[in-house]
Amino acid sequence: MNPQPTIFISSIISEFYDLRGALKYFLGKNGFRVLMSEEPDFGVNCNQDSLPTCKMQIEKSDYYLLIVGNEPGTIFDDNGKETTVTIEEFRHFLKIRKNGLNLNFIVFVRKQTRENYKNNDTTKLGQLQIDFINEILNNTEDKILGRWRYSFDKFSEIIQVLETNQNGLFIDTTRKQSLYKIYLRKEFLEIYRMFFSKDEKTLKCITDTIDLPEIKFQGNIIDQQSIDRKVAGMIIALIAFFQNKNNLIQKIQRIFIYIAQGEFSYFDHEKESYVQPEYIKLSIQTGEILEKLVQTFTNIDIFNTLKTRYMGGETNYTISKAEYNMFVKPAFSDIKIVIAKLTNLVTFFENGIADLEKKDDDFYVYRGVVNDSIKNNELIDYAMNYFKKNKLRN
Repeated sequence: MNPQPTIFISSIISEFYDLRGALKYFLGKNGFRVLMSEEPDFGVNCNQDSLPTCKMQIEKSDYYLLIVGNEPGTIFDDNGKETTVTIEEFRHFLKIRKNGLNLNFIVFVRKQTRENYKNNDTTKLGQLQIDFINEILNNTEDKILGRWRYSFDKFSEIIQVLETNQNGLFIDTTRKQSLYKIYLRKEFLEIYRMFFSKDEKTLKCITDTIDLPEIKFQGNIIDQQSIDRKVAGMIIALIAFFQNKNNLIQKIQRIFIYIAQGEFSYFDHEKESYVQPEYIKLSIQTGEILEKLVQTFTNIDIFNTLKTRYMGGETNYTISKAEYNMFVKPAFSDIKIVIAKLTNLVTFFENGIADLEKKDDDFYVYRGVVNDSIKNNELIDYAMNYFKKNKLRN
């Protein structure tokens, strides 16, 4: 294997000029050296006279990518038989593979070409090209080349195949993705650990030992009401837990840095755009709720007030309905939510599956604040109609 993986792209140039250029950009961006005869770094244009040089370039490669369409390219005579440069490149590839050279192979056949071949439509597909496709199919049925053949209409369909890493085409993006996935697993497992304690042999989560009750308040929502010492102790424990978690913020920031590299995005050929997998959406949501919890317990004055009040003496365990129902209980609810999400992520990384179950984007909207009940489409509709409404008012 070369220090920089090298891929030889074999096809006629006229039919696939734009596609070849797009492939060179995509593969080059993902860590490959791409050999194409029309590029200056190839050294020679592949034609009948320079065919030996093209064969040498194939031998120097790690991957041989063949693209087949309706047109055969320039036809020339070889020992009384018609052939083309692309056909001869493929036959040379077969020869060196059978002689033991470890050269990976993948072939794409245009869908319309495949239909023409199946229908034996010689008005659209010449006999030489039909024979060439037969030769390809015959050699991809056995163990020499495997079954790495695909049909395509658009460039996006080729990307989709290449990003699956089939037949050893492990692009740089997914190499990095695998590494970052290991980092994410480590960070989330360490964050998860923070919520647990161990009593002898029993492992307990913070929500196993703290469970804030519903309190029946009397009088005005701002009136102070005495509460049980145990409840006050649980509130202090929650405040203290999050106010001493600077390392939690650091871990969350590292998670966001890994995700921000963009290595986890994949190309959705139906949408023709890059999208994030479900586990990354969940990772972002979980990280932002955790970040919000630390900021809530640290920066909102009410929690510092409660901490000071409860630390002042054993007879001063009071709280108002507003303090408890508007701040303490929602924060505790977010703790239970984030632990459930962390549990989901930890089991996901341990199970080694490709992704989580598909969810609607609104599932990932919640970030630990009250107005997260507002849906994205509601905000967009409001924005789209904002100026129309104001214009009518004026």
